[in-house]
Amino acid sequence: MRLLFICPDWANLATPIVTEMKRQGHDVTHIDHCDLSTFHYFDSPHRIVSKIYKTITGKNYKRLVLDNQIKLGLHNFFIGREPFDAIIMTEPKLFNEQHLGILRQHGRKLVATLWDGLKKAPANGLYLNQFDHVLSFDSEDCEQFHFTKITNYIDSEWKSTIPYQACEYDIFSIMSFTPERYQQVIHFLDKNPDLKSNIIFYFGDSRKPKYIQDNRIKTSEKLLLGAELAHEISNSRAILDILQGQQTGLSFRAYESMAYQRKLITTNPHITSYDFYNPQNVCVLDQDGYLPEGFIHTPYQPVPEPVYHQYTLCSWVEKIIQEISDKVCQVQV
Repeated sequence: MRLLFICPDWANLATPIVTEMKRQGHDVTHIDHCDLSTFHYFDSPHRIVSKIYKTITGKNYKRLVLDNQIKLGLHNFFIGREPFDAIIMTEPKLFNEQHLGILRQHGRKLVATLWDGLKKAPANGLYLNQFDHVLSFDSEDCEQFHFTKITNYIDSEWKSTIPYQACEYDIFSIMSFTPERYQQVIHFLDKNPDLKSNIIFYFGDSRKPKYIQDNRIKTSEKLLLGAELAHEISNSRAILDILQGQQTGLSFRAYESMAYQRKLITTNPHITSYDFYNPQNVCVLDQDGYLPEGFIHTPYQPVPEPVYHQYTLCSWVEKIIQEISDKVCQVQV
């Protein structure tokens, strides 16, 4: 199948997917979001002009520039190319209706596979009625809008390098910062003071709030990726998963915990409905925030292979291809 996959690769998410699609015999072209649009203010006066423009016209200057860049980028990309059997994307919010019209001219099917629920990222839902297939990890969205349910996945490269009992830390997490998450982490650490933790908040280009002064919390301006992330997960007995916003789908931390054979501590109660759920491996935090006694130091119980395989990247790609091949889906949002 001839596929166009549009997905940002900022956290190295797209590369393994493209590799697996090609391994399964598909002809795949990848477009990173930054290939279509890049925007930055030249200086402070440029920002001021942008604000004046919005005040006068009511239109977002940055959005107008990006939309024009994307339109031109798509036209240039498709010059001389044969149509694709399917155009798959993970963040439909990048495109407006005109962009989707251009994509439709060059792809037999438009497919969205959503990694965020619509309550958390409502902009992704604006034009989903233009798509032939929508897949989502969020159970509530699937039920309400009749999307096809798909989970996140396990990358075959994710392997632990340190024995469970030899870990330096009891718990690890790196997560993007929100004030709510920060308060939840502090509450959890206060309730479990004996834990040796390695908790990192990622800020990117945002400024670190001055009130983050707890010495149990680390901060970073860059994401941990590849071997660096693998080492930090391997060096901890458990992964902490604090939900961001409203979602019912499971984050990648649930799948990392299976791959690295590490315990999972999560605020997502929906995990108990999955077939890999095992209370020996997964602790769902309640409002009290206490861990069950002995949870961290009892051995991890590996997930049975037939269950584990369902959540691999290989199976994930197969499910998407089967969805595209088997039926025509009428999406109404």
